[in-house]
Amino acid sequence: MAGELQVSSLSEQVYTYLRKQMNLGDLLPGSTINIGEIAKQLGISKTPLRDALIHLELEGFVTILPRRGVRVNPLHIQDVKNAYDAIGLVEAFIVKDCIDKFTSAHIRQLEKLNKKMILDIEKDDFSDLFEANLEFHHTYLDISDNEPLKKFILPIKHRLYDFPRQNYIRDWELRNCEEHSQFIAYLKDGNGELAGKIMQEQHWSFEFQEDFIRKFYNMEGEPVK
Repeated sequence: MAGELQVSSLSEQVYTYLRKQMNLGDLLPGSTINIGEIAKQLGISKTPLRDALIHLELEGFVTILPRRGVRVNPLHIQDVKNAYDAIGLVEAFIVKDCIDKFTSAHIRQLEKLNKKMILDIEKDDFSDLFEANLEFHHTYLDISDNEPLKKFILPIKHRLYDFPRQNYIRDWELRNCEEHSQFIAYLKDGNGELAGKIMQEQHWSFEFQEDFIRKFYNMEGEPVK
């Protein structure tokens, strides 16, 4: 990791910068962050850096080790299972709770994003897949007025996908898009119950997705508690 932070030294900007380093692979799971060295590299004081690291620790990205620095947390299969369970529960609730608020504009946006993902996957272009998928889910999550729930699941998703992956699985991504299509069809029918069920019992079901999850994260032999 090199270069100074070309912005003011607010802790939120430092947080975003460190998250970017994780995504780029400059901060890898299991590595240790030296607070003094990072502060010097970024040209900032240690205070906003510590604040950013506390934020990252609360979201599960790092563990602060007294007098030893900060460790970037590895992701284990149990972490993935817990994340899927939590996201599925929250997304299903929001969909069912907000089904009457969906408009034709929301449906068109979901269809547009899903079509883009399918076309990109068929071209083996995964460069924008995570952002497009995040936008797909935000399209309906943003309908909700329940801000705590939305803020709760966003860092969990980032925890799942922040570290760089080179092993996108084409068949899995296409199946995810098929689930999106079924989800959209239920929304068109105004059936929040079945739309939420797709999200919780298929799309974000660890058991339903387990084989692909293990391949994606290279966790084939790691046991689930």
